[in-house]
Amino acid sequence: MKLFTIPNLLTLGNLFCGCLACIIIINGTFEDKIIPILTILIIMALLFDLLDGMVARKLKLSGPIGKELDSLADVVSFGLLPSLLMFKLFGGTISLNKILYYYFDYKIIPYFEIPKSTPLFSDFLFLFSILIVLFSALRLAKFNIDEDQSYYFKGMPTPANTILIFSIYVYCINNVIGFIAPYTYYLVILTLLSSFLLISNVPLFSFKFKGFAWKDNHYKYVFLIISIILLVLFQITALPFIILLYILISIIFRKKIVHA
Repeated sequence: MKLFTIPNLLTLGNLFCGCLACIIIINGTFEDKIIPILTILIIMALLFDLLDGMVARKLKLSGPIGKELDSLADVVSFGLLPSLLMFKLFGGTISLNKILYYYFDYKIIPYFEIPKSTPLFSDFLFLFSILIVLFSALRLAKFNIDEDQSYYFKGMPTPANTILIFSIYVYCINNVIGFIAPYTYYLVILTLLSSFLLISNVPLFSFKFKGFAWKDNHYKYVFLIISIILLVLFQITALPFIILLYILISIIFRKKIVHA
């Protein structure tokens, strides 16, 4: 059994980038300063995730080890990572300190100054952020045993969900919104919606091309062209709309995607 094949090393590269990004999020004090680093790490994780499957098929090295390793890496890079981003947006560090200090007389950050007041309902909303990693794990487990998802996805792929959450994170940090009412309740809705999409059976197209003819892939090319235009015009703020476009095009061409 070969463990250190080229595809597996690429998958480990994905996992490395995801772990490093998670460490930076946890230790990051100035959220706006770490955005460029997180952007690079997420892009690298996405590239590694794209390349490992392509290389495995090209070198005929596909196997159960690679499939399981890929999902384990994705749980971190595209499950835990967006969950931590949402945790930050909920003001999770502040809320967790307040809860632990009130109930257990303990602070996860010792120098954190906060009066010992009764935690409010809003202080517990950060727990919703954990749903993202839980439903990402469910989505990946479902993907591993579903033979129908060779050339299309059922439900939101975890990388697409990560891009969505990261774009929301960047927007909120740049506009100094997030862990203040009523924004926290919008974040709850977003978290519930993304969690549902992860395990839904809505068919969404993948970028695994059987061929490159316009007739067979026109909806993919249209999506790519529009996405590039939106990115050029609006940069990272275009990402939520690109994800929405991805879902809409998939719904419109549902029959073609399923019978591709």
